[in-house]
Amino acid sequence: MASEKPQLSEKDITDFVVKENLERYTGAAWQGSFTEYLALVAKDPYRHTRTSYQLMYDMLMHFGHEDFEDNGEEVRRYRLFDDPFNGGKNAIYGLERTIEKLVQYIRSGAREGGKERIFILHGPVGTAKTSILDLMARGLEGYTSTDDGAVYSFAWRFGKDFHSEGAPGLGFGQAAAGGDYAGVKNPVAVLPSQMHEHPLFLIPRAVRRELLQTLFERAGIHHKRAIPHKVVEGELDFNSKQIYDFLLRRYKGDWLKVMDHVLVQRMVFSESGGTGIAKIPPEGNVETASSPVTIDENFKYIANLLSSVSLVRFHGKYVRGNRGLVHYSDIFKKPVGYLQHLLSAVEEHKMDFGEVGGDIDVMIIGTTNLAEYSAIRADPLSKALRSRIRKIDVPYLLNYQDEEKIYNRGLKLARRYHKIAPHTTEMAALWAIMSRVQKSDLPHSTEVQDETRQVLSKLTPLAKTLLYAGEYPPVLTGKERQQLTREVRKRLRNEYPDEGMDGIPTRILQNLFADLCEDDEAECINPFSVFKLLDQVVEQGPVNFDFLARQRDDSYHDFRGFTTVLRMRYDEIISSEIENSIINVDNAEIEGRIREYLKHVTAYNRKEKVRNELTGRDQDPDDKLMRRIEALMEVEDSERDFYRFKMVSRLTNALTGGTGHIKAGDSGIAKIDFYEVYSDVFKAIHRSLYREKRDKINWQAVKRDLEKNNSRDMLDKLVEKEGKADHVATLTLLDNMHSSYGYSYECARPVILYFIERRLGAR
Repeated sequence: MASEKPQLSEKDITDFVVKENLERYTGAAWQGSFTEYLALVAKDPYRHTRTSYQLMYDMLMHFGHEDFEDNGEEVRRYRLFDDPFNGGKNAIYGLERTIEKLVQYIRSGAREGGKERIFILHGPVGTAKTSILDLMARGLEGYTSTDDGAVYSFAWRFGKDFHSEGAPGLGFGQAAAGGDYAGVKNPVAVLPSQMHEHPLFLIPRAVRRELLQTLFERAGIHHKRAIPHKVVEGELDFNSKQIYDFLLRRYKGDWLKVMDHVLVQRMVFSESGGTGIAKIPPEGNVETASSPVTIDENFKYIANLLSSVSLVRFHGKYVRGNRGLVHYSDIFKKPVGYLQHLLSAVEEHKMDFGEVGGDIDVMIIGTTNLAEYSAIRADPLSKALRSRIRKIDVPYLLNYQDEEKIYNRGLKLARRYHKIAPHTTEMAALWAIMSRVQKSDLPHSTEVQDETRQVLSKLTPLAKTLLYAGEYPPVLTGKERQQLTREVRKRLRNEYPDEGMDGIPTRILQNLFADLCEDDEAECINPFSVFKLLDQVVEQGPVNFDFLARQRDDSYHDFRGFTTVLRMRYDEIISSEIENSIINVDNAEIEGRIREYLKHVTAYNRKEKVRNELTGRDQDPDDKLMRRIEALMEVEDSERDFYRFKMVSRLTNALTGGTGHIKAGDSGIAKIDFYEVYSDVFKAIHRSLYREKRDKINWQAVKRDLEKNNSRDMLDKLVEKEGKADHVATLTLLDNMHSSYGYSYECARPVILYFIERRLGAR
């Protein structure tokens, strides 16, 4: 009897939801009296006086970061941009330098290190500018729901006995004996601060600074943290000021009684909920305004309750975004005159709401593309605005491995319906980066050594692209690679600040893959189809694609030539994969050859003898044996001694854990993973063995098998009918290509047939 699947009851589901909600929102729903809030401030004055900049910076640190080396320099990646909210669905790849510059500007604002500025993410279309800001918004939403990210505002509350005549004075934090005047027990009207104001603004500004200085000193943080000037100097908004002054007059200056009407509340940022985050589209939006209250019952009740008090309703994105982030999408699509209010927003921290004005605390970040930013620079009205801007360039990616991640992410769902051959996205990504890199001028620099200049002069677009991804171009010898020191690679990577601001947009390649996936009849999407579509893009010319207008500089910006170069590279790749797959080679045999080579090389380096295991006599290291391996690795005579030294060094590093290629549970040389440590030598020996055996392979039979059988099922039926003996080579090749490289039958078939026709000239 088949086992029954576990059933979830209605109670199981509701209990799960209730438990998750309680854990998530118990702390976030905190509210209390002003005295209870002051106790929190006294315990951690920094956390409860944070500005929008400090909150943003702390949020970035909350999600953590990691450092890694990239092209000779240490680069920091902030984990927020790995998109921890959606499993990496919207992760940002390859923009660590750009994001670090933005973080530095935020850090400066958080440390009160000068006047605040408008941050502008500037770059060509499709460089993840909006995605960066969206993740920052999601980060604020997540962070403010945690204890570390707690943010507080307040509301005014009133009780039913507020107008009772002759009532005794109210006690601070509780209703008076004669009635619930402040609505502590049963409020009849609660009016939240529309601007999400800081509760400390309720403390008179004259004494607020002194109080905060005392709290910072007692907490021992006055030497390392400045008291935010926005918290020290900020004023209540128009409505809160009207209510505050009315109550202060009513209670004859008794501030404590006024505070009895204050309910401090935890606020969790939410873009959709209009709290702490606001996104302003480029058109059709009213950012700030106010109007008399006519509908809201709380407004009407309190306005009637407090004689001579007139309240207004605030409107716009700055009402929603106050205390947090205001994001301008395509900011310079708006007329320059429409943006002049940003000057007072960043310099005076004030905003005009039509009938009234008020203090704000926001971080303003916008996005813009190249054309829009160039246009605003020509507008004389923009001069003052541009002086308050911090422009951060967001280029296209320059690491093809990061670019490939974007394509693979977009194809994740498509892989359910389409077969995609290995190297398909890799070839597209290489083409993209080749279109963006610029020819280096370092080969002509007198500050670079002659040998290094000669190596740098060999950097073609493909070579430079590979180098940017941490791979040494195959055109360079081992000795030449040594010239590309960490400092040289760092200098090369930072030679052109605008490198990556031009070239093929990522979106074009994404659209290219979308077009390929629309063909349901395609058995496999492979690099051949990518090359064909890229050629079609180039044929459309600069009228349709701006990047094609760049003038060719040797092989750089030779967009037609890029496909030719990559076809040659792809030929080499599939040749290697097929050669490695057509025969079954015993890796133990290859490892034995490498061990024997190392034994003789070690003795050679130490000027020692080698014991002959057959004769038991000591003899000189076998030079012919060593040269056979070195010939496979194309080692020149002038480099032979250095190469032998490096081969032994690799072994030493592995034994001491320097490379990390150590097998667990072993000791001595036996614990080395030779395939990892000497992968290049493995491949060279494997290729030589293939050459020895390839003439025995019946390529015509392989070709017939693949041409006759469109699917693996058809081939298997043929093998079952005719027997395995006549199809061994085909089956070996297909099985090894699948297990070693991930080829499905549909993707391996055209590649192998192409290899046979073009590379071997089989008939």
